[in-house]
Amino acid sequence: MRALRIFASVALLYGVALPSTAAADQRQDWILAAGMPGTYLTLDFVFGAVQAGLEHRAKIYGNANMLTVRGSGIAAVPFGSSQADVELRIINLTLGTSVGYQSIWRNQTFGLGDPMDRKERREREAGGEFNTDSFPFWEGRASLAFPFNDYVLLNHVTAWRISDATDRSFSNLTQVVDDGESVRLDFQLFFKHEDFGGLAPTFQILNFELDNDWKTQFNYGFMFVTRAGLVQRDDLLVWQMYFHSGPVFGGGIDNRDVYGSALFRGPLTFLLVYRSVIDLWQPE
Repeated sequence: MRALRIFASVALLYGVALPSTAAADQRQDWILAAGMPGTYLTLDFVFGAVQAGLEHRAKIYGNANMLTVRGSGIAAVPFGSSQADVELRIINLTLGTSVGYQSIWRNQTFGLGDPMDRKERREREAGGEFNTDSFPFWEGRASLAFPFNDYVLLNHVTAWRISDATDRSFSNLTQVVDDGESVRLDFQLFFKHEDFGGLAPTFQILNFELDNDWKTQFNYGFMFVTRAGLVQRDDLLVWQMYFHSGPVFGGGIDNRDVYGSALFRGPLTFLLVYRSVIDLWQPE
Protein backbone atom coordinates (compact mmCIF):
# COMPACT_ATOMS: atom_id res chain seq x y z
CA MET A 1 0.00 0.00 0.00
CA ARG A 2 1.18 3.51 -0.76
CA ALA A 3 1.99 5.79 2.16
CA LEU A 4 0.58 9.26 1.63
CA ARG A 5 3.37 11.83 1.93
CA ILE A 6 2.95 15.55 1.83
CA PHE A 7 6.01 17.86 1.86
CA ALA A 8 4.44 21.35 2.33
CA SER A 9 3.54 22.92 5.68
CA VAL A 10 1.30 25.83 4.65
CA ALA A 11 -2.39 26.02 3.69
CA LEU A 12 -4.75 26.71 0.80
CA LEU A 13 -7.35 29.43 1.10
CA TYR A 14 -10.26 27.17 0.25
CA GLY A 15 -10.99 23.56 1.13
CA VAL A 16 -14.31 22.46 -0.36
CA ALA A 17 -14.17 19.34 -2.52
CA LEU A 18 -15.99 19.78 -5.83
CA PRO A 19 -17.96 16.89 -7.34
CA SER A 20 -16.97 15.68 -10.79
CA THR A 21 -19.17 13.94 -13.31
CA ALA A 22 -16.25 13.48 -15.71
CA ALA A 23 -14.55 11.06 -13.32
CA ALA A 24 -17.52 9.38 -11.70
CA ASP A 25 -15.87 6.00 -12.30
CA GLN A 26 -12.85 6.80 -10.10
CA ARG A 27 -13.05 6.04 -6.42
CA GLN A 28 -12.87 8.95 -4.00
CA ASP A 29 -10.35 6.98 -1.92
CA TRP A 30 -8.09 6.06 -4.86
CA ILE A 31 -4.97 7.55 -3.23
CA LEU A 32 -5.16 4.97 -0.40
CA ALA A 33 -4.74 2.07 -2.83
CA ALA A 34 -1.44 0.57 -4.00
CA GLY A 35 0.36 2.60 -6.64
CA MET A 36 0.51 1.49 -10.26
CA PRO A 37 3.78 1.18 -12.22
CA GLY A 38 4.62 3.98 -14.64
CA THR A 39 6.00 7.49 -14.79
CA TYR A 40 4.04 10.33 -13.17
CA LEU A 41 4.24 14.08 -12.70
CA THR A 42 2.74 15.38 -9.43
CA LEU A 43 1.75 19.01 -8.90
CA ASP A 44 0.86 20.38 -5.45
CA PHE A 45 -0.78 23.76 -4.95
CA VAL A 46 -0.88 25.36 -1.52
CA PHE A 47 -1.34 28.91 -0.31
CA GLY A 48 2.11 30.49 -0.47
CA ALA A 49 3.83 27.50 -2.07
CA VAL A 50 3.95 25.21 -5.08
CA GLN A 51 5.56 21.81 -5.43
CA ALA A 52 6.35 19.57 -8.40
CA GLY A 53 7.71 16.05 -8.54
CA LEU A 54 8.60 13.47 -11.18
CA GLU A 55 8.51 9.80 -10.17
CA HIS A 56 8.90 6.43 -11.81
CA ARG A 57 7.47 3.21 -10.33
CA ALA A 58 8.49 -0.26 -11.44
CA LYS A 59 7.45 -3.72 -10.29
CA ILE A 60 10.23 -5.94 -8.99
CA TYR A 61 10.09 -9.63 -8.08
CA GLY A 62 6.38 -9.91 -8.82
CA ASN A 63 3.30 -7.76 -8.46
CA ALA A 64 3.49 -7.30 -4.67
CA ASN A 65 6.72 -5.29 -4.68
CA MET A 66 7.55 -1.93 -6.25
CA LEU A 67 10.57 0.36 -6.61
CA THR A 68 9.96 4.12 -6.82
CA VAL A 69 12.49 6.83 -7.67
CA ARG A 70 11.45 10.46 -7.38
CA GLY A 71 12.80 13.98 -7.70
CA SER A 72 10.86 16.97 -6.35
CA GLY A 73 11.16 20.62 -5.46
CA ILE A 74 9.10 23.10 -3.48
CA ALA A 75 9.10 26.89 -3.49
CA ALA A 76 7.40 28.54 -0.52
CA VAL A 77 7.31 32.03 0.97
CA PRO A 78 9.84 31.27 3.77
CA PHE A 79 11.96 28.56 2.10
CA GLY A 80 12.84 26.51 -0.96
CA SER A 81 13.85 22.85 -1.08
CA SER A 82 14.75 20.11 -3.55
CA GLN A 83 15.26 16.41 -2.93
CA ALA A 84 15.68 12.97 -4.46
CA ASP A 85 13.87 9.90 -3.07
CA VAL A 86 14.17 6.14 -3.45
CA GLU A 87 11.46 3.86 -2.02
CA LEU A 88 11.07 0.09 -2.02
CA ARG A 89 7.68 -1.44 -1.21
CA ILE A 90 7.69 -5.10 -0.18
CA ILE A 91 4.05 -6.19 0.17
CA ASN A 92 2.89 -3.78 2.92
CA LEU A 93 6.32 -2.55 4.11
CA THR A 94 7.85 0.49 2.41
CA LEU A 95 11.46 1.53 3.02
CA GLY A 96 12.59 4.91 1.73
CA THR A 97 15.41 7.43 1.85
CA SER A 98 15.77 11.04 0.74
CA VAL A 99 18.65 13.45 0.24
CA GLY A 100 18.17 17.11 -0.49
CA TYR A 101 19.08 20.73 0.05
CA GLN A 102 17.03 23.47 1.67
CA SER A 103 17.39 27.24 1.70
CA ILE A 104 15.44 29.25 4.26
CA TRP A 105 14.99 32.90 3.41
CA ARG A 106 13.16 33.89 6.59
CA ASN A 107 14.95 31.89 9.27
CA GLN A 108 14.72 32.52 13.01
CA THR A 109 17.48 31.39 15.38
CA PHE A 110 17.31 31.75 19.16
CA GLY A 111 20.11 32.11 21.69
CA LEU A 112 20.21 30.30 25.02
CA GLY A 113 17.61 31.82 27.31
CA ASP A 114 15.84 33.71 24.51
CA PRO A 115 12.05 33.37 24.32
CA MET A 116 11.06 31.32 21.26
CA ASP A 117 7.27 31.11 21.55
CA ARG A 118 4.87 31.97 18.73
CA LYS A 119 4.31 35.52 20.07
CA GLU A 120 8.04 36.20 20.00
CA ARG A 121 8.30 34.81 16.47
CA ARG A 122 5.41 37.02 15.30
CA GLU A 123 7.10 40.10 16.73
CA ARG A 124 10.42 39.17 15.14
CA GLU A 125 8.74 38.60 11.79
CA ALA A 126 6.92 41.95 11.97
CA GLY A 127 10.19 43.70 12.85
CA GLY A 128 12.16 41.99 10.09
CA GLU A 129 14.36 40.20 12.62
CA PHE A 130 15.23 37.06 10.68
CA ASN A 131 18.27 35.62 8.92
CA THR A 132 18.96 33.07 6.19
CA ASP A 133 20.19 29.49 6.33
CA SER A 134 21.06 26.84 3.74
CA PHE A 135 21.88 23.22 4.46
CA PRO A 136 21.76 19.63 3.14
CA PHE A 137 19.53 17.02 4.74
CA TRP A 138 18.93 13.28 4.78
CA GLU A 139 15.86 11.32 5.79
CA GLY A 140 15.21 7.61 6.24
CA ARG A 141 11.67 6.20 6.42
CA ALA A 142 9.87 2.97 7.12
CA SER A 143 6.10 2.62 6.76
CA LEU A 144 3.64 -0.20 7.32
CA ALA A 145 0.10 -0.36 5.95
CA PHE A 146 -2.47 -2.79 7.35
CA PRO A 147 -5.72 -2.98 5.32
CA PHE A 148 -8.17 -4.69 7.67
CA ASN A 149 -10.92 -4.72 5.04
CA ASP A 150 -12.28 -2.52 2.24
CA TYR A 151 -13.16 0.24 4.71
CA VAL A 152 -10.42 0.36 7.37
CA LEU A 153 -6.69 0.97 6.82
CA LEU A 154 -4.02 1.48 9.49
CA ASN A 155 -0.92 3.29 8.27
CA HIS A 156 2.26 3.91 10.27
CA VAL A 157 5.32 5.94 9.22
CA THR A 158 8.59 6.31 11.11
CA ALA A 159 10.98 8.95 9.74
CA TRP A 160 14.46 9.94 10.94
CA ARG A 161 15.76 13.24 9.56
CA ILE A 162 19.23 14.75 9.95
CA SER A 163 20.10 18.20 8.62
CA ASP A 164 22.91 20.70 8.93
CA ALA A 165 20.52 23.45 9.99
CA THR A 166 21.74 26.02 12.51
CA ASP A 167 21.10 24.89 16.09
CA ARG A 168 18.12 26.38 17.93
CA SER A 169 16.32 27.39 14.73
CA PHE A 170 12.61 27.08 14.00
CA SER A 171 11.96 24.09 11.73
CA ASN A 172 9.29 24.36 9.04
CA LEU A 173 9.05 20.55 9.09
CA THR A 174 8.64 19.76 12.78
CA GLN A 175 7.10 23.16 13.65
CA VAL A 176 9.29 23.42 16.75
CA VAL A 177 12.68 24.94 17.57
CA ASP A 178 15.31 22.19 17.31
CA ASP A 179 18.93 21.46 16.42
CA GLY A 180 18.21 19.91 13.02
CA GLU A 181 17.63 16.25 13.98
CA SER A 182 14.26 14.63 14.60
CA VAL A 183 12.43 11.31 14.63
CA ARG A 184 8.70 11.24 13.84
CA LEU A 185 6.28 8.37 14.37
CA ASP A 186 2.90 8.91 12.71
CA PHE A 187 -0.14 6.65 13.14
CA GLN A 188 -3.19 7.05 10.89
CA LEU A 189 -6.34 4.94 11.13
CA PHE A 190 -8.29 5.53 7.91
CA PHE A 191 -12.00 4.89 7.62
CA LYS A 192 -12.53 4.97 3.88
CA HIS A 193 -15.19 4.50 1.25
CA GLU A 194 -15.20 4.84 -2.51
CA ASP A 195 -17.98 7.47 -2.33
CA PHE A 196 -16.35 9.98 0.07
CA GLY A 197 -12.61 9.24 0.41
CA GLY A 198 -10.80 8.58 3.68
CA LEU A 199 -10.92 10.12 7.16
CA ALA A 200 -8.31 9.21 9.77
CA PRO A 201 -7.72 10.15 13.40
CA THR A 202 -3.95 10.62 13.70
CA PHE A 203 -1.39 10.47 16.48
CA GLN A 204 2.23 11.61 16.31
CA ILE A 205 5.21 11.03 18.57
CA LEU A 206 7.74 13.75 17.78
CA ASN A 207 11.28 13.37 19.11
CA PHE A 208 13.72 16.20 18.44
CA GLU A 209 17.14 17.29 19.61
CA LEU A 210 17.54 20.62 21.39
CA ASP A 211 20.58 21.76 23.38
CA ASN A 212 22.17 18.27 23.19
CA ASP A 213 19.07 16.72 24.74
CA TRP A 214 16.24 14.76 23.16
CA LYS A 215 12.69 16.00 23.74
CA THR A 216 9.51 13.99 23.20
CA GLN A 217 6.29 15.73 22.19
CA PHE A 218 2.87 14.15 21.54
CA ASN A 219 0.50 15.54 18.90
CA TYR A 220 -2.91 14.37 17.74
CA GLY A 221 -5.28 15.35 14.96
CA PHE A 222 -6.95 14.11 11.79
CA MET A 223 -6.42 13.70 8.04
CA PHE A 224 -9.07 13.77 5.31
CA VAL A 225 -8.38 12.81 1.69
CA THR A 226 -10.83 12.80 -1.21
CA ARG A 227 -11.12 13.39 -4.93
CA ALA A 228 -11.26 17.10 -5.80
CA GLY A 229 -12.67 16.52 -9.28
CA LEU A 230 -11.08 19.57 -10.93
CA VAL A 231 -9.60 17.39 -13.66
CA GLN A 232 -10.81 14.17 -15.27
CA ARG A 233 -9.01 11.85 -12.86
CA ASP A 234 -6.14 11.42 -10.38
CA ASP A 235 -6.45 14.57 -8.34
CA LEU A 236 -7.16 14.92 -4.64
CA LEU A 237 -7.64 17.28 -1.74
CA VAL A 238 -5.80 16.67 1.55
CA TRP A 239 -6.79 18.36 4.80
CA GLN A 240 -4.65 17.63 7.86
CA MET A 241 -4.44 19.21 11.31
CA TYR A 242 -2.28 18.43 14.33
CA PHE A 243 -2.82 19.74 17.87
CA HIS A 244 -0.51 19.75 20.88
CA SER A 245 -2.11 19.83 24.32
CA GLY A 246 0.96 19.25 26.49
CA PRO A 247 1.95 15.96 28.14
CA VAL A 248 -0.16 12.89 27.27
CA PHE A 249 -0.57 9.94 29.64
CA GLY A 250 1.89 11.60 32.00
CA GLY A 251 4.68 11.77 29.41
CA GLY A 252 6.19 14.20 26.94
CA ILE A 253 7.05 17.88 27.23
CA ASP A 254 4.71 20.85 27.40
CA ASN A 255 5.54 22.77 24.22
CA ARG A 256 2.22 24.57 23.75
CA ASP A 257 3.73 28.05 23.53
CA VAL A 258 6.21 27.07 20.82
CA TYR A 259 4.56 24.45 18.58
CA GLY A 260 3.05 25.53 15.28
CA SER A 261 3.13 28.48 12.94
CA ALA A 262 3.42 31.95 14.43
CA LEU A 263 0.30 32.86 12.43
CA PHE A 264 -1.85 30.82 14.81
CA ARG A 265 -2.67 31.72 18.39
CA GLY A 266 -2.89 28.08 19.44
CA PRO A 267 -0.52 25.07 19.31
CA LEU A 268 -1.64 23.58 16.00
CA THR A 269 -0.63 22.96 12.41
CA PHE A 270 -2.94 23.28 9.43
CA LEU A 271 -2.37 21.75 6.00
CA LEU A 272 -4.67 21.90 2.99
CA VAL A 273 -3.26 20.80 -0.36
CA TYR A 274 -4.61 20.21 -3.85
CA ARG A 275 -2.62 17.59 -5.77
CA SER A 276 -2.86 16.58 -9.41
CA VAL A 277 -1.12 13.42 -10.65
CA ILE A 278 -0.43 13.38 -14.39
CA ASP A 279 0.15 10.00 -16.02
CA LEU A 280 3.12 10.38 -18.40
CA TRP A 281 3.76 6.71 -19.22
CA GLN A 282 2.53 3.27 -18.20
CA PRO A 283 3.90 -0.12 -19.23
CA GLU A 284 1.71 -2.16 -21.51
